[in-house]
Amino acid sequence: MMSIFGSRYHYRDRILILRKLIICLSKLEGIFIIGRAPCCDKSKEELITRLKMFGIHGIVQKAKFSKCIFHTNTLINMYSKFGNIKSAKQVFDEMPERNEASWNNMISGYVKMGLHRDACGLFLEMWDQGFELNGHNIPSLLTAFTRSGSMFLEGLQIHSLVLKKALAYDVFVGTSLLHFYGGYRLISDAYSLFEEMPDRNVVSWTSLMVNYSDSGLFNEVLNLYQRMRREGVSCNQNTFSKVISSCGALDDENLVHQVLGHVTKTGLQTDVSVANSLISVLGSFSRVEIARYIFNHMDEHDTISWNSILAAFAHNSLCEESLMYFHLMRLNHGEIDEKTLSTVLSVCNSVDTLNWGRGIHGLVLKLGLELDICISNTLLTMYFDTKKCLEAKKVFQNMPEKELVTWNALIGGYAENEQVDEALKTFKLMRGEGICPNYITLINILGSCCDPNNLLKHGMPMHAHILFTGFDSDEYVMNSLISMYANCGDLDSSNYIFHTLLNRTSATWNSMVAAKAHNGHWEEALKLLVEMQRAEVHFDQFSLSAALSASANLSILEDGQHLHGLAIKLGFDCYHFVANATMDMYGKCGELNDLLKLLPEPKLRSRLSWNILISAFARHGYFHKAREIFHEMVGRGVKPDHVTFVSLLSACSHGGLVDEGFGYFASMKTEFGVPVAIEHCVCMVDLLGRSGRLVEAEAFIKEMAVPPNDFVWRTLLSACKIHGHLELGKKATKHLLEANPSDDSAYVLYSNVCATSGRWQDVLGLRVKMDSENVKKKPAFSWLNVRDKISTFGAGDESHEEYDQIYSKLIELKKEIKEVGYVPDTSYALHDTDEEQKEDNLWKHSERLALAYGLISTKEGSTLRIFKNLRVCGDCHSVYKFVSGVVGREIILRDPYRFHHFSGGKCSCSDYW
Repeated sequence: MMSIFGSRYHYRDRILILRKLIICLSKLEGIFIIGRAPCCDKSKEELITRLKMFGIHGIVQKAKFSKCIFHTNTLINMYSKFGNIKSAKQVFDEMPERNEASWNNMISGYVKMGLHRDACGLFLEMWDQGFELNGHNIPSLLTAFTRSGSMFLEGLQIHSLVLKKALAYDVFVGTSLLHFYGGYRLISDAYSLFEEMPDRNVVSWTSLMVNYSDSGLFNEVLNLYQRMRREGVSCNQNTFSKVISSCGALDDENLVHQVLGHVTKTGLQTDVSVANSLISVLGSFSRVEIARYIFNHMDEHDTISWNSILAAFAHNSLCEESLMYFHLMRLNHGEIDEKTLSTVLSVCNSVDTLNWGRGIHGLVLKLGLELDICISNTLLTMYFDTKKCLEAKKVFQNMPEKELVTWNALIGGYAENEQVDEALKTFKLMRGEGICPNYITLINILGSCCDPNNLLKHGMPMHAHILFTGFDSDEYVMNSLISMYANCGDLDSSNYIFHTLLNRTSATWNSMVAAKAHNGHWEEALKLLVEMQRAEVHFDQFSLSAALSASANLSILEDGQHLHGLAIKLGFDCYHFVANATMDMYGKCGELNDLLKLLPEPKLRSRLSWNILISAFARHGYFHKAREIFHEMVGRGVKPDHVTFVSLLSACSHGGLVDEGFGYFASMKTEFGVPVAIEHCVCMVDLLGRSGRLVEAEAFIKEMAVPPNDFVWRTLLSACKIHGHLELGKKATKHLLEANPSDDSAYVLYSNVCATSGRWQDVLGLRVKMDSENVKKKPAFSWLNVRDKISTFGAGDESHEEYDQIYSKLIELKKEIKEVGYVPDTSYALHDTDEEQKEDNLWKHSERLALAYGLISTKEGSTLRIFKNLRVCGDCHSVYKFVSGVVGREIILRDPYRFHHFSGGKCSCSDYW
């Protein structure tokens, strides 16, 4: 101390040195806040300790210095900045003389520390001592009145004094008044005040924007921004941040890009607050590459920057990018918070990322954040998403506090994993703990009831509980009830609930459409959409997706094209679900070229888009192309899933690619980590069965990792029908009837096996048994869309109004194709009659009636599209080949398994289907 203030310095020199030292130290807080490292409490304590070490305060307290108002005012300001309001007040109280700056500094210090009433009390004391209001103390006072939330009248008094003193012309005072009125949600008063301000700066404009934004008036924010630009007012980073967030709230992507252009011109795109807002909003619009570019070109990043780019990746399901940037964040930034961990845990929702999730869980424990309820809820969801229900339950049990969201996450997780008993057990436990369920709880419970066996035991009692507790007035709960009954096979109850609802929103209509679609009532689903349009209920992306799916399953191209046009008109064609539903529709309606036109570039394709493409190529007979697409998908880093392998194995099955199919089946789990499911096993049985390797198919069933179900045995029985394997067919039929004695397909397929083998007595016995068991055969029918009308034909159907012309056309076709070599294969006539009658029965098959009607009802040279609900008959397949050559037209026939493209006397399936 003596080296600075020793006796060798003159008194005046010591004053100058002391003054400079105090000023420098009072500015140190600014260095710590503005610089790269945020000022922490420890840093402030160290600085206060240094001040005391220097003994500056003690020196000032000496008589010669304490009389200097400049020194004491600077000390008050310095202590206030460092949060040491007690020392600041001590200096203030010991001042023998105070000027206006003394009072203002002390009031400002109280406001910064959130001591708003102390600030107001000090102002009244200042007022009593004769000090006047001015542009320096009014902003601090108004801030105190605003933040207190209960001093509105005092603020009005200040406003009246401002008007009396003509201080309203001061731009800082006017801006403070704007902030005051906005804080009390008096937006119209704030706007009137703004319009009366003779002088406005960018802070004034931004303050009004903040008022609008805080009140949810985002359109007004954008209108004010446009007005700023017209009047030539320059925007600052706070203005841009508020405008960008308002664009996000209004879902206005076009305006975001306009604002981005303006930001770039001003050079503020690298500002931390502006860049953070841009990254967040662009991520929500799936403009991840732009968000990534902005992030990578920022001069510096704070925690919000990292969290924003992580959230952008997570929102767009870019798991690998999210995890990679999380790793970079830990290396380069170091500081992570609860939001960081919640965001990165949310992308660890697959088997591939489970180890990452467990590692982050360990980090949560290391940082002592396991008590954070948001993180724990995310961990719950992560473990449920990866089918680790026991680990999810452990997380739940270790949580000291559980909120309603936690209980809902647990119930929802059990529902997603089809553990309905656990979901209901948790629901009862929740109620026992005194936690009242909300609509989300009930939606999750209803979602778990997705099987007919659950309806009486769980679903209907839950419906009664909903009525008893008054939740039947909740739209979302009633929509879930519609879905629950439909999922359990009770479509009549779904219809009843739907028609009893008075206020049906688009979500309600969508639930009913989905209910009909789930039960295979595709035509009714489309009719309901027409009713929805007549009721003037707006379609959304879910309505259009459901409608396109119905068109796809009915293979009605014209309706699908109309819906595609409607999606474009309404601006929903770019939505992920609508775009994929449109591609799937074109694929299932036989328009592969239209599907390819809509297909995104490979680097932009989602896994769903790749799956649709593989499935479409497989369905249309391009098996080698399906394999190529699969390898391209894997080569581009897109991991195949359960659905991918179902489509790929199906392609191998219909193409007779047995060795390739076994290779893919083996790699599915070992190379790609996709667990074997029953659908994959069905494909493998079909693969072996179609190729005639029935003994191997039976052996495969015995060694399956999952228990065989009715689909497996039905597939095997169908193969026995093709290859006439009577004994194995009998075994498969036994398994089917043990599971379901009313399974009509078991009787019909085995009857066909017996008929193919000439066992007519067995065929008769099966028919008698079906009658005694009251089992009805599912009728075969074919349909086509001609003149904007769907015409359906059953076998031997004579009900069509143009039957005479149809019959005449069939006679003509029979004569023409026989002349070019057609020989009927009466083995497909599965009745014990003479050869002539068998041939006559073949010509009454539904697909031939549909073919004849299509030829007489459409113009020559046009493509004919016909659909059948069962596998196409082998002799009908031969007829279609010959007819395509005779009439010179392309004929597309779709059965439940695949498309047959007939042209020039050949079929795309090469007679293997």
